[in-house]
Amino acid sequence: MGQPAVILIVDDSPEQIYAAGTILTTHGYRVLVASSGKAALSVLEKELPDLILLDIHMKDMDGFSLCSRLRQNITYQDTAIIFMTVAQDRESLEKGFQLGAQDYIIKPCHESELLARIGTHVRIVSQSRELKAAYRELDQFCHSVSHDLKSPLQVIKQLTLLLKEELTSLSLPLPEDIMPVLGRLERKCESTETMVSRLLEFSQMTSLDCCPESVNGAVLIRSIFDELSALEPERRITLQLSPQPFPPLWGDPTLLTLLFQNILGNAIKFTRIRKEAQICVTARPLEEGLILTIQDNGIGFDMALADKLFHVFERLHRAGEYEGSGVGLAIVKRIMERHGGTVSIESQPGNGTTVSLCFLPAPGNTKNRTLPDKIRH
Repeated sequence: MGQPAVILIVDDSPEQIYAAGTILTTHGYRVLVASSGKAALSVLEKELPDLILLDIHMKDMDGFSLCSRLRQNITYQDTAIIFMTVAQDRESLEKGFQLGAQDYIIKPCHESELLARIGTHVRIVSQSRELKAAYRELDQFCHSVSHDLKSPLQVIKQLTLLLKEELTSLSLPLPEDIMPVLGRLERKCESTETMVSRLLEFSQMTSLDCCPESVNGAVLIRSIFDELSALEPERRITLQLSPQPFPPLWGDPTLLTLLFQNILGNAIKFTRIRKEAQICVTARPLEEGLILTIQDNGIGFDMALADKLFHVFERLHRAGEYEGSGVGLAIVKRIMERHGGTVSIESQPGNGTTVSLCFLPAPGNTKNRTLPDKIRH
């Protein structure tokens, strides 16, 4: 048997802690307790629970504040949160869901309802962790395969070049199609080598350290755009940044660079059908984070194919129509997940594409989690 699921009960009522804790302990769960929001943070510094039963109304730090604080920390993104309240206050419950809670339960807790709700969310947490573990194994496999393929591909490419040089130096007549065939072989080696490199990048997304800091998004985006657009000097490509003050992004500079290289690279690539390519970047701060959109006037695509967008090596356009490996958007999605954010894409054939990135807010002073009142558990 596996280890029992760990449940943290946060409530300033000893009676409620005892009632819920007795039920859960009797049914095989391991229970941690905290009588305040601050005490809960101290417990969380020592152990990560599978699920938190969280009272909404507490004196020092209410359930909303604690939930918001936890959801801003990527460490707790897989921990389920169930609010406990004495009344079915719809406004409070809606606020709780907006802050990232998964469910609620009315106090006093009925045993059957408590066990059913907790059992459901513990299973979801367990499945999520198993899926992420499988992703890590897949990434390690991709990393190994990528490294193993690189060397023989380079050898094949070098041998092809040597064969072309040798045949060219001969004075003997050659079949007409021999050079075109060798040229195709060389190009195929180059495209396969690019795919392997991109697969290696994708596999590194879970192993690279994510060290977030405040990043000037406008400067980063402008710099990347200038570098990419300079590769196509014959084209007219314009970048319009949001005219209002551009709020800073909270993220890892290296991963954010890779993120915008992929998104802006796609925008530049798929606007080649336009006499003037236009890319517009806007940022809108929200209480729960920041939404950044990158819109282009490119070829677009049919949203009926959207389920393929973020899969590795899936492409929405015909092979050979546009260069690429089909890994870029999978990397974008992985980077946003590493930051606890989300990515979505809207498009219409012939009417461009809009990429929306939702970032978590900068933690500010909440980054310091050294608090007193450690509780026995």
